[in-house]
Amino acid sequence: MEEQEITLDTTDRKILRALQNDGRLSNAELAKLVGLSAAACWNRTKRLFDLRVIQGVHARIDPAAVQRPVLVLVGVVLDRSTQESFAEFESAARDLPQVLECVLVAGDVDYFLKVRVRDLAAFNVFHSEKILGLPNVRQVRTFFVMNEVKLDGQLLF
Repeated sequence: MEEQEITLDTTDRKILRALQNDGRLSNAELAKLVGLSAAACWNRTKRLFDLRVIQGVHARIDPAAVQRPVLVLVGVVLDRSTQESFAEFESAARDLPQVLECVLVAGDVDYFLKVRVRDLAAFNVFHSEKILGLPNVRQVRTFFVMNEVKLDGQLLF
């Protein structure tokens, strides 16, 4: 199936920028910011959701407040590079709630996992019981994050 190209005009881009800055804006506030009527703004925003340009609106939670202050990046090398091994690994990684993100990369590792845990002991258990048990894992490289410099990046356009 071929992806269709989505055309965004200046007003769509204003809506996207405003919602990236504050996803809690009411439709009336958003409409005023972008210079539209409330009805026109609602229709445009709904279209952006329907097209999956806007893929969701989420609260950003302080990890320490929910006892998950430790951020770990985990590089994973699979034992073979086949579509089946990638699919098996990805399916299993999606099921782990500690894994916030999983990305396939080019380079020395196949995947990077972004993991949040309570502490080093919790990561040790997670590593030995879950990560090493993921399908087709040959090697794991662990990077403990010392300082979270920028986590609220926005798409610029």
